[in-house]
Amino acid sequence: MLAPTRFFLFFTRSIARFYLLCLFYCISASPVFAAESQLARTTFETTLANGLKVIIREDHRAPIVITQIWYGIGSGDESGNLLGISHALEHMMFKGTAKVPNNEFTRLSRLYGGRVNAATFTNYTYYDQLYPKAYLPMALELEADRMQHLRLRQSDFDTEIKVVMEERRQRTDDNPSVLAFERFKWLAYPTSHYRQPVIGYMKNLQNLQLKDLKSWYKNWYVPNNATLIIIGDVDAETTLNTVKTYFGKIPSARLPPRNDLLEFDRVGYRHMEVHLPVKVPNLFMAWNVRSLVTAKNPQDAYALTIIQSLLNGGISSRLQEQLVRKKKILTSVNVSYEPYNRGDSLFTITALPVEGVSLEDAQKAIQQQIDILKNQPLDPNELERVRANFVSHLVFGQDDIVGQAHLMGNLEVNGLSYRLIDELPTHYGTVKQQDIQRVANAYLVRENLTSLYLLPDSQDKP
Repeated sequence: MLAPTRFFLFFTRSIARFYLLCLFYCISASPVFAAESQLARTTFETTLANGLKVIIREDHRAPIVITQIWYGIGSGDESGNLLGISHALEHMMFKGTAKVPNNEFTRLSRLYGGRVNAATFTNYTYYDQLYPKAYLPMALELEADRMQHLRLRQSDFDTEIKVVMEERRQRTDDNPSVLAFERFKWLAYPTSHYRQPVIGYMKNLQNLQLKDLKSWYKNWYVPNNATLIIIGDVDAETTLNTVKTYFGKIPSARLPPRNDLLEFDRVGYRHMEVHLPVKVPNLFMAWNVRSLVTAKNPQDAYALTIIQSLLNGGISSRLQEQLVRKKKILTSVNVSYEPYNRGDSLFTITALPVEGVSLEDAQKAIQQQIDILKNQPLDPNELERVRANFVSHLVFGQDDIVGQAHLMGNLEVNGLSYRLIDELPTHYGTVKQQDIQRVANAYLVRENLTSLYLLPDSQDKP
C-alpha cells in the first residue's frame, strides 16, 4: 500500500494527467486554438543552392533558440575496419578550426549562456546548440565554420581516440548486459549493418587512423548531406538570411552510396546462450519488423508502436500487469521499437525473471501474452486508453523546443518529412483492433524471432 504522501502525489498527478489529456483533445478540436497554434509555430522550409535543407520553426514562448544540424551518416553506413569512425569523428568535431581553435567552441557556449551537445546513432550524427536568441548568429557561424574548416590534427586524435576507447570499456566491455546485447544484434540482424555497434569494436578503434577520419569528414560533412533545424524565438525571414550568410557559400559534393539496411523476412528462429559475470539471468527477444520507411503499409508501423504500449506502456500494461504484478514471473520487463528507422527495425523485449523462474519459462510466458494479443479481441476501452496515453506523451514530449527539434530532425534524416510531427497524433489515434491483430500475426512470429539467454558465469570454471 502506498504511504499517504505518496498516494496523494500519485492521485494528484493522475488527475493532472487526465485533465491535461482532456484539455488537449478539447483545445485541439477548437478552430480558434488551431489557428493560434499555427500562428505561434510558423514553420518555414527551403533548400539552399548547395543542397543544405533548412527548417525554421518560430516558437515565441521563451527568448531562446536551438539549432540542430543532422548529417545523414552513422554506424549503419560503416563497413570493414572503419566501425566506430562516425562516433570518433563526432568527438573530433569539438577540437576546433583555425578560426575557433582548440576548445574555444565549448568555452564560447559557456561564456554566452549556451549549451552544446552531439550524438551518433545508426542512421545519423547530429550537433545541437541552445542559446539565448541574441546569440543565434554566433551559433550558426560556429556550425558553418566546423562544417568546412575542421582542423584534424594528429595530437588531438591521439588523445581523443583514447577517450573513445575508455568510453567503450566503461559502457560496453565492463557492462555484461550491454555486451550481451551487442552480440545479440549480430543474430537479430543477419545481414543489415544495424548489427554493428555505434562505438565500434576495440580492434577497430585501435586501427583507426587520422587519414580515415579526414576522408570520412570530407565525404559526408557537406551541406547536401545535412539538415539544419532552427526552433525558437526567431523571425524566419531574418534567420534564413543569416543562414545563407554563413552556409550559402559552402560547396556541395558528390555523396558516396549508403549501405543497404533492409533485412530478410522470416529468416528462421535464432537462439544464443552467453555466460558473462551477471548476478541474475537476462532474457532478450527480438522480432524482425518493418519501420515506417520500409513498411509497404505505414499503418503497420503505427500499429507496432501501439502494440509496444499495450505490452509495456505503464503499470497497467499487459506484461507489467500479468507477468510482473499478478503471476510474479518477471521482476522487470521492457519493450522497445523504433518506427522511424531508415531501414528495417526490431521489436525487442528484454526481461529479468523472478528468482527460481527459468529463462525458458519467462520466454514462454511472454510468448503466451503475445499469442493472446494475436488471437483474442481487445477490450475497446483498453485500446482507447493506450492510444490516448501514447498520444498525450507524444504531444507533451514536444512541448519544449529541444523535443520538437529532435523529432523533426529524426524524421527528416531518416527519409520522412518533418511535417509528420503534427500528423503523428492523428495516425496513432486511428490504429484499430484489426490493425493490432493483423500486424501481430504478420510480424511477431517464430520465424522472425531471435532470443538470447544471458547467464551468470559458471562458478566451477577453471
